[in-house]
Amino acid sequence: MSERLSSALVDFAVLLVELVVLLIAVSALMALLARKIGVSRLQGWLGGGRLRGAVKGILLGFVTPFCTYSAIPVVVGLVNTRIQTATLAAFLLSSPVLDPVIVAILIPLFGWQATAAYVAVTCIGVLLAALLADAAHLERGLRPVQASVAVAAGGAGAAVAPVPTDGACTSAKYDPFTDTAQWAGWRTESRPALRYAFGLARDLAIPMIVSVAIAAAIIGLIPQELIARLAGPGNPLAVPVAAILGAPFYVSTEAFLPIAAALHDSGMSLGAVFALVISAAGVNVPELGLLGRVMAPRLLAVYTLAVIGIAVAAGYLIPLI
Repeated sequence: MSERLSSALVDFAVLLVELVVLLIAVSALMALLARKIGVSRLQGWLGGGRLRGAVKGILLGFVTPFCTYSAIPVVVGLVNTRIQTATLAAFLLSSPVLDPVIVAILIPLFGWQATAAYVAVTCIGVLLAALLADAAHLERGLRPVQASVAVAAGGAGAAVAPVPTDGACTSAKYDPFTDTAQWAGWRTESRPALRYAFGLARDLAIPMIVSVAIAAAIIGLIPQELIARLAGPGNPLAVPVAAILGAPFYVSTEAFLPIAAALHDSGMSLGAVFALVISAAGVNVPELGLLGRVMAPRLLAVYTLAVIGIAVAAGYLIPLI
């Protein structure tokens, strides 16, 4: 038991550091892109109607190799930019499970036929869920997040170093998603963008620490054999059980795939394995903890049920293709 506890503590430290670094890096990048490209242009690129927006969200999720929690700053940026619901939902659902790294790893582990079926079923499931989310106007449950970072007029007590007045970010509170000042160049813009990223990480510190601690405890204290037994071939409900078991479990999806392959080799069905992978990637504890700052509880529950539903559908359909 002491070995498992020490392993859980190591997992907690590693996951927390990884999460903080990725959150800051991606948040700063999103702030810079929002300032460089402009919010109105982003809205135009990612808009275009419900169906086109959903397809664009899936494509954005596919081409951005973000793990689950590093996609959260992008989600925050899309929410603050007021990107249409279909695009946001499609990106949020597809980014953890459809990035090119995952697809590349799936091929040698499970073969190209299973990988192609996984991509097809997941894309269709995400598309339908995104269209339903837009039709139901679920954006009413979203909460824009503003980092607690102010751009001071000067002085040693400023939360953010003074920004030159020859271009960017001269507002009293730095917000890359509403600031309309002229772009002042990467060097000038990088400092307030980093301060914005650190402020966002500070505001999300409590849910990060709590959720990562829960995830590390689950990883370190729940044996892999228990998952194989509960969702193994002897259980006729192995697919939904695997989808539910994957929800609280978390390691990065790329690191989890070899574990999934080992579970498959030990007797777990292919459908149950894919259901486990999708739910572990899409509704793991760290992600839900951070999404709780962006979504109202009812919307967070809807999102969780949507991911588990996609996982169950994929688990039953993939072996048939």
